[in-house]
Amino acid sequence: MSGSDLHLDLQRLRELRDDLHAVVREFQNADDFSDDVAEATGHDDLAGHVRDFAHKWNEKRKQMTTNVENLQKQIAAITDGFTSVDEGLARALRDADAENHPQTSGGGRPPAAQ
Repeated sequence: MSGSDLHLDLQRLRELRDDLHAVVREFQNADDFSDDVAEATGHDDLAGHVRDFAHKWNEKRKQMTTNVENLQKQIAAITDGFTSVDEGLARALRDADAENHPQTSGGGRPPAAQ
C-alpha cells in the first residue's frame, strides 16, 4: 500500500510536551506573579486594579490550565508511545540483522563450531 508512511518528528513532540508543561507552570504561578506586579506598581489604586483583574479570571485560568495540562499529557503519551515503538522496531531490525549476518572472526571465516 503506497502512501501509508507515518513520519513523526519525536524531537519536536518532546519540545511541545516540555513547552506545554512550562505553560501549565506559568498558569499555576500567575496569581503569585500578579500579586508581585501589583505591589511593584507603587500606586494603591492601580495595584488594586491589577489584583482585581488577576483574581477575577482565576476560574478561567484554572480551566485553561486543566485543558493545557490534558493536552500536555496526551502529547507526552503519544511521544512516549511512538518512542517506545521506534526503539522496539530498531532493536528488532538490529537483532534480525545480527541473525542474518553473524560476526566473523579470523580472516572472514565464521567461528569454528564447538
